[in-house]
Amino acid sequence: MSDTEPGLGVFDEANHDPAAEAPRSRRLGLVTLVLAVVLLGLDGLAIGLLAADVTTAAAGLALVTTLASIVVGVLALLAVALRRGRVFGVIGVLLAVLSNPFVLVWLIGRLNLVGPLS
Repeated sequence: MSDTEPGLGVFDEANHDPAAEAPRSRRLGLVTLVLAVVLLGLDGLAIGLLAADVTTAAAGLALVTTLASIVVGVLALLAVALRRGRVFGVIGVLLAVLSNPFVLVWLIGRLNLVGPLS
């Protein structure tokens, strides 16, 4: 292949400058972090409703937070993988896992934070 023919010679040139790239937005990680904190608040509200014997509303909130925590956790993992607010994304993943009602109830039971309910 001669130098005048177009082809794979494009890949031999050093035109890519990593320092010239625009900075990535941290918005995705920050949004997932805020959503995970909101989900933790909803979990607290569901636990309060359950303590007040309003089980229908508590079960509805628990279902919503279960499904939403999965979505927020996946979005937070995407933020980490795509470097779109990596630190916020890591914190968002941890809070999204904690905001899952099954994990939260297991953790509360494991740490003996609540005495016997009698």
